[in-house]
Amino acid sequence: MGEVIINWRGYYIGANVGGLSFLQFAAKLHEMAMQSSLAVIVFGYVRHVLFSGNALPIGALLSGLQLTQISYLWSMELWGIASAKIPWKRKVAVMTFIIVAVLLASTVGPSSAILLIPNLNYWPAGSTHIWMNVTAPDLWPSRLDGSNLPAYCSQAPNASNVCPSSEWQSISDYLSLANGKIPPDLRGPFVVSPYSVQLTGQGSLRQLIIQHHIYDNETAPYDQAAAQATTQQGAVADALSATSALWDIALQNSDSPFFDQRDVVQSIVADNFQPYTLVSCGADIIQDETDDRPVAFPIPPGSSPDMLHKANITTNSALPMYAIEYSGLSRSDILNTPGARSGYRVRWVELPEDPFNGTSIGAVILQPTMNETQGILLCNLAAGWGSSSMNMSSSPAASGTDLASSSLYDPNSLLPQSSDYSRRIADSVVTFELPLFPQQKINISEAWAKYLDASIPALNTTVINALMGRKMDGQDDATSANIILAGLLANGLSRTAFNSQLQGKLRTAFNPKINASIPDGNFWFTGKGDVFKVDPVRSKNWVRLRVDSSVEGYAFSTEGFAPKLTAAVLLIYCALVVAHFCYATISGVSSTSWDSIAELVVLAVNSSPTTQLRNTCAGITQLSVFRTPIRILTGKDVNDEEDHLELVFGHVDESIASRNQILENHEYGTMPGSQIRYEVAKIDPLFGGPCRKRA
Repeated sequence: MGEVIINWRGYYIGANVGGLSFLQFAAKLHEMAMQSSLAVIVFGYVRHVLFSGNALPIGALLSGLQLTQISYLWSMELWGIASAKIPWKRKVAVMTFIIVAVLLASTVGPSSAILLIPNLNYWPAGSTHIWMNVTAPDLWPSRLDGSNLPAYCSQAPNASNVCPSSEWQSISDYLSLANGKIPPDLRGPFVVSPYSVQLTGQGSLRQLIIQHHIYDNETAPYDQAAAQATTQQGAVADALSATSALWDIALQNSDSPFFDQRDVVQSIVADNFQPYTLVSCGADIIQDETDDRPVAFPIPPGSSPDMLHKANITTNSALPMYAIEYSGLSRSDILNTPGARSGYRVRWVELPEDPFNGTSIGAVILQPTMNETQGILLCNLAAGWGSSSMNMSSSPAASGTDLASSSLYDPNSLLPQSSDYSRRIADSVVTFELPLFPQQKINISEAWAKYLDASIPALNTTVINALMGRKMDGQDDATSANIILAGLLANGLSRTAFNSQLQGKLRTAFNPKINASIPDGNFWFTGKGDVFKVDPVRSKNWVRLRVDSSVEGYAFSTEGFAPKLTAAVLLIYCALVVAHFCYATISGVSSTSWDSIAELVVLAVNSSPTTQLRNTCAGITQLSVFRTPIRILTGKDVNDEEDHLELVFGHVDESIASRNQILENHEYGTMPGSQIRYEVAKIDPLFGGPCRKRA
């Protein structure tokens, strides 16, 4: 019971636990003790039935000695009980009692070990709400027009991280890592890309996750080389990092055992969103200035086919995927895009909702050429705010910047079903399945998108031209453009409301060690309320997020299914033990007779022979033997001088059984045959147990 209580209440130990081997040894001893007590209870129940003069099948006689053998549940002994001709109520009671005891004997040991040995896991260490001085529409806008961006964002790099093109070098690092991950002579046709690259905030590090070649069904209408990207929102990551630092300070002002831990994680698990992007590009050409063919963009890569009008989809374009023609842009207009013909130039295009349902913005990338023929990449960019949890791992003893990570949605759980198109995502960790996810689509203006391709005066180039010059080895321009545009767009969107900060006054307590008031750790770690206090009027429209803290270490807890199941097993065992103890205490009847095979053998030897057990000298092969009812009744010896007990096999008239029933406080011996009177058993209702003596 103590194991269940300490695990149910929860008790944190620390980063390390000494004596785990001793705990395993203690768990084994505990198992042996519990199995022994179950055997005592079963024997007590069997004796109770036999003492009352009632019959039991032979198969139940030694059940207490076979509790640790799970095979007893399909043995002939148990089947003999099930098919014996005894009153059905007694049969059901005996079988239920024995089956429960066997199952408990097989499970109490592992259950005790699970609860007795502390688990290494992450355990709750407080929670609070935090506020940021920004509204939800400003932090996660549905449309970006660039009106709130400073003028210096047209150039990169700049002194601030608020610009959409800030840290564009991270995407260059992604391409460089992909190119250098495997030596060229060993690479072959394979492309191995890094999982993510880092982005820097004001006080945090974030992960920019980029994946490409996400569609693997050759019959799908989607671009198989499409790329998708996501990263944590910069302002939220910085606020979580500040909260983590304050938690570390509060730890110094508490009586908590959390000083001794392996890791600390701060988590936002609800009401948080981050940008998700998906890009598909296809190659086309412009013959010359007189080329008047219509331009076609890839179909919106993140939209379900049900969102698109089939009449608008064409397979006659030069693009290697299904496309939608767009009449709002001529090829001659594309040729007039500013920039040097020797480099990559970008023309942003706001594609209409109809027929481009699910598109955030379009882009045309003009490839370097000195000829009259112009190669172009026609790109469709989709973006949205998708819900995700954010985790930040740190340690009070560590210094430096915290790294934020996200728990992303499983894409396989959100795949739409369509009778027209077959679509499947291959090994993707980023989900983009409109209209299911992300939940809020983002519309992007040309004015805002231009900041993604900021000029780089130091290199006399632009961001996209610089990145396309470092394209992935062995891949065509369209694949590299997918990766670059998806990464740039996710990075830029994550910088909205970048300067918003954590707000509020902290709940503090005086610390005599440093003679100052610092965050109240004892209050924070209990999770009883919010550590931050804000003005209810000013904060009415602010973004509010809940932060849950957890520490990694060893603890006793019922967290998870296995501890709860094992606690239930031990509670059933405890209930059985308590019931047996209460019965023995209230009735005053107890005995230790016939607890061993030797005692039962001696009792059988001192009993009258029976034809019920014919042909069983070399073993029992017939189920009928185990059905045989058996009683322990009193009798007189040959001289009618002494009362003795013996096993009586077969059916006995109830009147005879009643006259020869075992009596309380009566002394029984054996049939005389020598000068020595052997062991006798006396059932004492007051003191319990047999009284043994020799004469």
